[in-house]
Amino acid sequence: MNSIMRIGLILLLVVFQTTIYYAIPSLNHFVDLLITYVIYAGLFLPVHESIMLIIVLGALMDSITVGPFGLYLSIYFWIIVGLRPFVTLLNLENAHTLRLLLVIAIVFENLMLFLGTVALKQVVVFSSESFREMVYQLGWTLILGPFFVKLLNVMDHHLKVMRNRNNFSS
Repeated sequence: MNSIMRIGLILLLVVFQTTIYYAIPSLNHFVDLLITYVIYAGLFLPVHESIMLIIVLGALMDSITVGPFGLYLSIYFWIIVGLRPFVTLLNLENAHTLRLLLVIAIVFENLMLFLGTVALKQVVVFSSESFREMVYQLGWTLILGPFFVKLLNVMDHHLKVMRNRNNFSS
């Protein structure tokens, strides 16, 4: 997948997650597809390309959300920076490893969003409903997260093979 296709995918995921995702009540507590993409980019893409994509994704999310500007950008950046050491240490084909990394990233994202909300409003806004939403999101991520990461990796590999095949036949 080239950079233009990846940015197009980011735009599609952002539109889906910020509009369709919350418009359908049954999807409200579903897998965070943007974090799944961040995990994929951090684990399977070259460093320079993953950082470029995360800057685009973070700036886009920061510009359309009402939180403090730079919050999503810093969350995604620190997830990428935190993931890089695991690329050489862990077996990334193992679904349990992907689940663990996804859970850590989602807990980190929710914690940072909570702290950003507290800093912005100067009050602690915590409810059992927000905790329940995070637990549902973690549950769905444990079930479907590795599938989405592997799907992105397979799509990327398939497009590289198709591009190489077309370059070879030309």
